[in-house]
Amino acid sequence: MISLVPKETYQRIADISLNYLINDKGIKGLIFDFDGTLWFHRELSSETLDFIKIAKKQGLKISIVSNNIYLNNNAIDDLNISIIKKFAFKPLRKPFLDMAKRMKLKPDKIAVIGNNRISDILGANRAGMYSIYIQDLNGFFFRKSTRNKLKEIGIKKVD
Repeated sequence: MISLVPKETYQRIADISLNYLINDKGIKGLIFDFDGTLWFHRELSSETLDFIKIAKKQGLKISIVSNNIYLNNNAIDDLNISIIKKFAFKPLRKPFLDMAKRMKLKPDKIAVIGNNRISDILGANRAGMYSIYIQDLNGFFFRKSTRNKLKEIGIKKVD
C-alpha cells in the first residue's frame, strides 16, 4: 500500500541534512514543491536560498514540480532553477517520473520535498522517490488538526 507517511519530517528546509541525503541515502536530485515549501508566506527565505546554493555546490540536481499554474518569476530567478513543471496534477506518478527523466536520474535517487501529504508525499511515494515533509507548526491546518485531536480526547477549549 502506498503511504501518506514521509520518510522524514522537518519544520524548515534548512533543517534537512544534505550530507545524510547524499552519503547515506544516495540522493542525487531534489524535487521541490513551490507554494508553501520554497515560497512560504509570499517570500523566499534567505536560509532556503542558501540551502539551494549549497545543494547545487554539492552536485545535486534541483527541480520544481507544482500544481500551481502561476509561480512567482522573481523567486524562480532568485533560485536559479530551470527545470520546472507547473500544473503538474500531483499526486499522480507521471509528473514525478517525467521530472526524473528530465533530470536524467532514477526515481530512487531523488528526494521530493513538500508541505502537502497528499500531493507531495503520496505522489513521491507512488513514484518510488524519497519523501520529505515540511510541516508548518504555526500553520492553519496544523493548528486545526491539533485542536480537533485535543477535542477528541476531551479537551474542549484550546487558546
